[in-house]
Amino acid sequence: MKVLHLGKLCPPNEGGIEVFSYDLLEYLNSKGIKADLLCFGNRTFNDAYRGFNFFSCKMNVKLNSAPLSYDFVKTFKKIEKNYDIIHVHSPNPLAEILSLFSHKKVVAHWHSDIVRQKFTYFFYKPFQHMYLKKAIRIICTSPQYLQTSKQLEGFRNKAVVIPLGLNPKRLMSDYVDEKFKDFIELKNKGRKIVLSIGRLVEYKGYKYLIEAAKYINNNISIVIAGSGPLFQSLEEKIETLNLKEKVFLFGRINNVSLYMKNCDVFCLPSITRNEAFGLVLVEALYFGKPLITTDVEGSGISYVNQNGITGLVVKPKDPKALAEAINKILKNENLYKQFSENAKKRFKEFEISNIGDKILNLYEEVLK
Repeated sequence: MKVLHLGKLCPPNEGGIEVFSYDLLEYLNSKGIKADLLCFGNRTFNDAYRGFNFFSCKMNVKLNSAPLSYDFVKTFKKIEKNYDIIHVHSPNPLAEILSLFSHKKVVAHWHSDIVRQKFTYFFYKPFQHMYLKKAIRIICTSPQYLQTSKQLEGFRNKAVVIPLGLNPKRLMSDYVDEKFKDFIELKNKGRKIVLSIGRLVEYKGYKYLIEAAKYINNNISIVIAGSGPLFQSLEEKIETLNLKEKVFLFGRINNVSLYMKNCDVFCLPSITRNEAFGLVLVEALYFGKPLITTDVEGSGISYVNQNGITGLVVKPKDPKALAEAINKILKNENLYKQFSENAKKRFKEFEISNIGDKILNLYEEVLK
């Protein structure tokens, strides 16, 4: 069986979808499947990474977050005949359009709707419909997202829910960066640490997590790790609210797993469906960290975090609700232990071997 994945970023870039797709490609190849990746990079070349081959194509321009590349088109036309299945990670308009011209079986992996680009989506919508019509099966990452996606209306009969997954081996690095010393210093002061990791953008809801610090117990600190356009405004908010002793912006960190392993609770305060799944939550489950997330309609985050089982789910945009959940978990040892044990059990459902086997079964079904 030969499968060509059409993705966005090439190794070693690792956003959420990339982390998952690289783990998946590695697993598929370990099972004897030839699974390669066609992706966008700074230059055009072929290489191997963690057991799979990839074709990097120089990106010429990015139009409303959608990468465009002449080499991507040229390389696809050259190699697609060598594969049985074309597996497209969406949204990716160029890849989706190219799949329309392939005579191979097409699988659509629906990571997210096109949300922000409403004007250009109006013109792109007919092509998206042709792509979804052509796809033999559509993989959606959670039941919540599948049921609420207007862009998948009319195509749910060919959709199947297979969540994202992770290879636990990638979570075992002990590499220590400079910032980790500050993190451990908080621990040494007897602080309980609520960790949140992600891009500092509006839909992540970090301003509400910062406001929640006004209501959390004094022995608790909030650490927010990540870079993005809101870094300065969030820093100013911490200053204005006089929360510099409670909330810490760490910027980009190099070893997410090390921070995750040593925090007490993980919080994802997202406020819109732009947070389609939250793969970082799966990482927190592996380390047995109780989760605090928000009840965003249609998002898969409430699929990953089971309210009252692996953690607590609260209303979005509600700092007091976030604070109450933080205080409740960190002052109740029995509840903490219960959530922690359940988190480790829950992770097994997202282990890449389980997810990879489900996708392998889907491939076999598609080829029949």
